Amino acid sequence: MTRERLFLLLAAVALVLGGWWLSANTEWVDENVTRPATGEARSNPVYAFEQIMRRLGVKAEHFEQLDRMPPEGARLVLMSSNWDLVPERAGQIKAWVERGGHLVLLQGADWDETRLESWVPIFAVDVSEKLKREALAARAAAAAASAAEPKPVSPARAASTGSDDDDEDDDSDRDEADSEPPVFGDIDSLDLCYRFTNGKRLKLKPGHQALWTLTQDLHGHQLIRAAHGKGSVTVLDANPAVFQNLAPFSCDTSLLLAATVQAEPGATVWIFLNEKREALTPWLWHSGWIAIVLGMLALAAWLWRAAVRFGPRLAPPPRLRRSISEQVRGMGAYLHRHGHDALLAAQQRALEEAATRRLRGYARLPMADRVHAVATATGVARDDLHAAMSSKFCTRAELPQRLHVLETARRLLLTRA
Repeated sequence: MTRERLFLLLAAVALVLGGWWLSANTEWVDENVTRPATGEARSNPVYAFEQIMRRLGVKAEHFEQLDRMPPEGARLVLMSSNWDLVPERAGQIKAWVERGGHLVLLQGADWDETRLESWVPIFAVDVSEKLKREALAARAAAAAASAAEPKPVSPARAASTGSDDDDEDDDSDRDEADSEPPVFGDIDSLDLCYRFTNGKRLKLKPGHQALWTLTQDLHGHQLIRAAHGKGSVTVLDANPAVFQNLAPFSCDTSLLLAATVQAEPGATVWIFLNEKREALTPWLWHSGWIAIVLGMLALAAWLWRAAVRFGPRLAPPPRLRRSISEQVRGMGAYLHRHGHDALLAAQQRALEEAATRRLRGYARLPMADRVHAVATATGVARDDLHAAMSSKFCTRAELPQRLHVLETARRLLLTRA
């Protein structure tokens, strides 16, 4: 036998011995591992309930806004009181129910703190401690009397809750409620893993009659349905969690929810989860992006116009000295076009601008005081200065003298003041 065959034989023997040791010292069992939700089930808290309804032929949808009412004859489940943020919705819901809509309210969603309280014919009251003690005593006596009797289980309940042994193990986690009339067929009681709101029971307002009630021996009525107009209002003394996640699959909860929304093929169920609106900034952009763009362009133009510049808009012209001939020609053209009175007015404006810059309060002074202020600051004769500053017309003979007085005063203001 070669060395390679020997190694192969030893390896086979080691594998056989290792397999025998594992089988003799370990135990293999199946374990159920809950997988996390995927797809729509991750974002939709009532996904399981919607799937049950769709299997029953019911069109179930959930909404995060209640901008419009469901179709007439549909079922509306309010799982939050945020719909009351818009005041007119209470009146819209009432009118919809009176036209034939079926409204489902959850006591845990604080519906009785909204505008529905004024017309819904059902209200909740606290259960007294004395009534609780009496109900507990009666329940314990009934349990002791029926302990030896086998408890009948309906086929629907057996299919939804498991074996009789499992039911016995889970009795401590369930609440039994009696239905009047029966829920479906001959099922007149429900075993519910989900407990109702502690310490509450429902009552009808005077003058109304219940269409369906669900009674718990410890707390009294936990569900009441009453007619209103052509429709109905159903109040369930439970929290919104009864519709969410995997709660509809526990015990008889699926039967309870199906009866609560009056499930039947072709019916429509709307579930209002919570008032959820788009954030302000995206909403403003989607609703008025044109105004925002124009406003930003206007702001950018204003900032550009008001911004500090690093230089003049245009390059300054070179400071070149004009020739005497050019100045004489320009002066002659100005006199020919406008006359000597315009030249006098231009010289007066030049003196006024210089005096306004150099003498405080000069622009508010009357003419006599202006002449006095300029004469005091420059030393020019007051009479000559008054004649040059106040005259509107002059002869050609007077023009040179008055221009000389005005120009002398202007230059003295710029150099002495």
